Amino acid sequence: MLVVAPCLISPYLVYRGAKGKDLAAAWAVRELLGGRHPQVEVLSYPCPEFILLGFPRAPATREVYERLGMWEVAERVAAFIVRVIAEERPERLVLVGVKGSPTCAARITTCGAPKAHPDHLLEEFRGLPKEERIERAREITRDFRPAERPGILFELLGERVAGTYLDFDKDDIPGSVAALAEAAGAHIDVLRGR
Repeated sequence: MLVVAPCLISPYLVYRGAKGKDLAAAWAVRELLGGRHPQVEVLSYPCPEFILLGFPRAPATREVYERLGMWEVAERVAAFIVRVIAEERPERLVLVGVKGSPTCAARITTCGAPKAHPDHLLEEFRGLPKEERIERAREITRDFRPAERPGILFELLGERVAGTYLDFDKDDIPGSVAALAEAAGAHIDVLRGR
């Protein structure tokens, strides 16, 4: 069974709206899963960040999401994932997060000073057109730093579920697809030339 971050299936859940690498990553994941391996079950869960803040939402670090109440939302989503896994009892379990996600990173999340994140951005960001959101998101994330720890949801899952944990790196789609295919036991041609 693959437990896959929802934005890797539908890129329109990404905080600022989908852009090139989000669309390419989702396409690659769907291509990998698309019918060639019906024996691989896929569990995509409700997006915790969407549940908490809706869409669109300003980019934020793990610390900001902690302050905004993500632990409670992540707890509910984790309970759903854990229950499905317990009921389905898959032989192989691969949990696929998104590198840099404050919530859904398996290994490398994003950190920064929560006090430096102005709350007014949350509401202000919602009213911006997509192109402005993408540019504004680039400005906001300049001071974010990677941290070698899981996102909030994946921290909870790591305490409760044994399996293979992977971060899908949208800046290395072919490498991420290859790692995912290998972990899932799928033998596929990994997007040659794409």
